[in-house]
Amino acid sequence: MTGGESYFMGRHLRLIILISFVFFAIALISRWVGRQNESLQPQGLTLEIVASLQNIVTRSAEGIESFWSGYFYLVGAREENQKLHTTLDLARANLTALREAELANKRLKKLLDFKQSLEPPIIAGNVVASNPNAWFKTVVIDKGERDGLRTGQPVVTQNGAVGRVVELAPHYAKVLLLIDYNSSLDAMVQRTRVRGILAGNSTNICRLKYVLKHDDLVEGDVLITSGLGGVFPKGLKLGTVIRVKKMAHGLFLEVDVRPAVNFNKLEEVLIILKEEREL
Repeated sequence: MTGGESYFMGRHLRLIILISFVFFAIALISRWVGRQNESLQPQGLTLEIVASLQNIVTRSAEGIESFWSGYFYLVGAREENQKLHTTLDLARANLTALREAELANKRLKKLLDFKQSLEPPIIAGNVVASNPNAWFKTVVIDKGERDGLRTGQPVVTQNGAVGRVVELAPHYAKVLLLIDYNSSLDAMVQRTRVRGILAGNSTNICRLKYVLKHDDLVEGDVLITSGLGGVFPKGLKLGTVIRVKKMAHGLFLEVDVRPAVNFNKLEEVLIILKEEREL
């Protein structure tokens, strides 16, 4: 018990005793008046007063002790409850961190397995920022010129092609994503080997251009990199055809493609180190 609590308890105890004594005096006078006809010796009167006073004080003290015991028990229970809540919050935070580490390990393992299939030199990088602009689609990675990066180098994941390096700093680089309006590369239909140019549309859907109307192309066909142009190696997945429309006029089909990479969830990438090329 703290000093302030002891002082507070002492004040209330004295007040209760004083009030009890007043009521005791009133009760004693009433009792004495009622016994006017009885013979009460001075010694008996003294014993009556002292015993009655002791009884009142004892009962009052017991009541106060019971009240404060209950009060401090509740205070202790509340503090213990707060400690338990803090411990529970910490355990939940640790569990979240462990789950995140487990997911990161799974992603990195897949990325490492995919890395073995590529021709070195290759380095891994993390996405540290993205462009919120609705028109330009770029991300920033934590690898730069001092790590051997050059403009034009391809960026990939185990799911497929991501984009290419377009701007450099000593420790960072900007990557132009496949879905950006300024992005285009030679693509090939894996099933039929039909070729076209996969162009970004600054949305989550790309457009496959210059596919002739008589070419064999259907929904569900998978697009891969053709290897032409010298940027991406051949055979990397680009996306899946989700719409094929024959236009009333013109020579070409209108083809929509869903990219193989989910750019909204892009976290780790691989950069294929090549010599700088003109964009």
